[in-house]
Amino acid sequence: MAIDEDDPAALFHAAMKDARPLKGRRSRTTKPPSATRGPMPRTPATARRVTPAAKSPAPPLDPTSATGLDRATADKLRRGRLEPDARLDLHGLTLAQAERTLARFLERAQSTGCRVVLVITGKGLRELDGRMSEGRIRAEFPHWLNRPENRTRIYGVRTAHVRHGGGGAFYVMIRRPR
Repeated sequence: MAIDEDDPAALFHAAMKDARPLKGRRSRTTKPPSATRGPMPRTPATARRVTPAAKSPAPPLDPTSATGLDRATADKLRRGRLEPDARLDLHGLTLAQAERTLARFLERAQSTGCRVVLVITGKGLRELDGRMSEGRIRAEFPHWLNRPENRTRIYGVRTAHVRHGGGGAFYVMIRRPR
């Protein structure tokens, strides 16, 4: 029987036809390629390249659920046992200033090799029309983190421990630069 040298599966099966399983192991039975199948059509080199599957977008970060963090890291953060490598305080900034400052801070933190940073947004609790509302910077913070340019730099976020600011601050876990 002639072997089609353009068919890698046929070459593999021809090379392995005399192979025997090791003692104590069962044989895996695989069917040799069908002899009725003709040679594979030749394709240009560019068509043979396999395009990587598009990565599914990362799930949105939510500071209340510690998304993106493994259990051990989340526990260390919850107990306040990880010291932040850098801090950013957004008090007193407008929303636009705070957003730009956060983006620059995350970029700088990643480039300098920081792993955990602390971002202080403040609670901003105040009474409006007889009900309590949170500060605008704190409310917008999760949205800013989920912007594509910021999301690629971070992999997790969690509310800070009381000694680092509690509900008015967040730990942000920075990805290593590539």
